[in-house]
Amino acid sequence: MQSKIDQIENGQIKLLVEVAEEELAADIERAYVKVARQARIPGFRPGKAPRRVLESKLGTGFARLEAINDNAPKWGDLAIVENDVEPIATPALKVLKGEDEGDVEIEITVTIRPDVRIEAYGDLTFEFPTSNPGDEEVEAQIERLREALGTLEDSDDEVADGSVVTLDFNVSGGTEGDYTDYVYRIGASEPFAGLKDGVIGKRVGDSFEFEVLGDEENQSVVKGTVKAHQALVKAELNDDFASEVSEFETLEELRNDIRDNLLSFHLSNLRNGWRSVVANKLAEVAELTVLPEGLVQMEYENISHNLSHRIEATGLSLNKYLELTRTSIEQLSTQIANEAIIESRLDLVLRALVVAEGLEATEEQIAKEVDAVSASWRVSTDEALERLRSSGQLVTVKANLAKRNAIDWLFANASFVDSKGTVLTRSEVTGEVETEEGTDDTDDIEVVEVEELVSADAEAIEE
Repeated sequence: MQSKIDQIENGQIKLLVEVAEEELAADIERAYVKVARQARIPGFRPGKAPRRVLESKLGTGFARLEAINDNAPKWGDLAIVENDVEPIATPALKVLKGEDEGDVEIEITVTIRPDVRIEAYGDLTFEFPTSNPGDEEVEAQIERLREALGTLEDSDDEVADGSVVTLDFNVSGGTEGDYTDYVYRIGASEPFAGLKDGVIGKRVGDSFEFEVLGDEENQSVVKGTVKAHQALVKAELNDDFASEVSEFETLEELRNDIRDNLLSFHLSNLRNGWRSVVANKLAEVAELTVLPEGLVQMEYENISHNLSHRIEATGLSLNKYLELTRTSIEQLSTQIANEAIIESRLDLVLRALVVAEGLEATEEQIAKEVDAVSASWRVSTDEALERLRSSGQLVTVKANLAKRNAIDWLFANASFVDSKGTVLTRSEVTGEVETEEGTDDTDDIEVVEVEELVSADAEAIEE
């Protein structure tokens, strides 16, 4: 079999595959055996009908067509591997000639990534939300604790946040109705938009009135009276309060713990979202607005596949995982779809940066990766390399190493700051651990063997 790239156009590659007739002979013989086992010829047991009888019943070309149809996908896969093509969708096959006699020619149409180019990307700055919690955020957390421990007491003071009021009111207009002894906590969801603003600042016995905006036919007017008011009396802010709501003895220790927890929360959000920030910024620079559907679908399937293995590694069923994470299957599907878009965008722009800066994988990097794969598969380096090459995964390994080089280039040449202008380290942004050999990438290249050897980390489910 011989193959070559015949044409590259509009995000597609056409491969031309040629199979000599003598190469097809053994496949035709196997096709006869296969059809003989399946055919029901009167007077013969399954698989025992002679070839001449089969040909008299089915014609002389049936086995040839069977051989071509059976082997065309395999020839297509071999051609894709031989020509280092990375499909993003299922290839389309078309037999050009040889169905009746002679050499066989097949055209393989492969959808590939679009040619994305990135220019004018100097002085790149990636901005992220601040990871350092301010005093106001810490105090807001403490206020929530005070409110949780607060008590309600009858009050003649003005209605304020946290107050519980009892109301009598009438709704006229688009929605009509009378409400008596209606209990509402200031800050809770409003039965009518504007209720909070309408009663806050009022006292017992005061009247209130406001409009519920809508279209002309559904505008309503709410008029009522505050019948009763219970003010929220918050716990006093001191060391006793701290010891009551936590394991800490002083208020300062509680504040420091809240600050540490907020910092961890912000850093977690930063590490979960940095790929999106980088992808979106580079896509803007590259003027990348449309993503190929096949690439997004491929990323969706990869993410789903990896998540499935991680869930299985914990011993959980999908339903139990959804229950523990309080996620519906629809929400999970949406999350994966959003992540697939981000990863597709990042894949394209990083590849563009590789081309722009000449960041292709080096022979040393490839050899090191093959060594790691051979150790994982417990085979020799030569066998690991041959498996990667024959399965088409070697081209993916090279691409992923190059994309890792592009990320290294970004952290060495671009600025990463928070919204306050504070410079962020790579460790803060990605969570990567610095080692003597460089950074330990949290997104290591994943190579799947025929037997689907998958490395699963139970903690990844919580990400």
